[in-house]
Amino acid sequence: MERIPVDNNEKLVKYLKRMTADLHQARQTIAELEGAGSEPIAIVGMACRFPGGISSPDELWDLVVAGGDGVSGFPVNRGWDL
Repeated sequence: MERIPVDNNEKLVKYLKRMTADLHQARQTIAELEGAGSEPIAIVGMACRFPGGISSPDELWDLVVAGGDGVSGFPVNRGWDL
């Protein structure tokens, strides 16, 4: 069996320690990224202008379910010159 010179052994040990530390860091980063994908999403606020005289999300959903038409005329109260 051939013996590896001591200085090569020391270099190998140093390299393996560095690679072990890098691997540990990579695994930690992967675990954090995978965990972030499963966190719940919070909707903080919502706003919109409903069409056709609808005044709530429930009314809009009822219109969609019924296959209704929410298109209305051009708003006249915006102060635009037409």
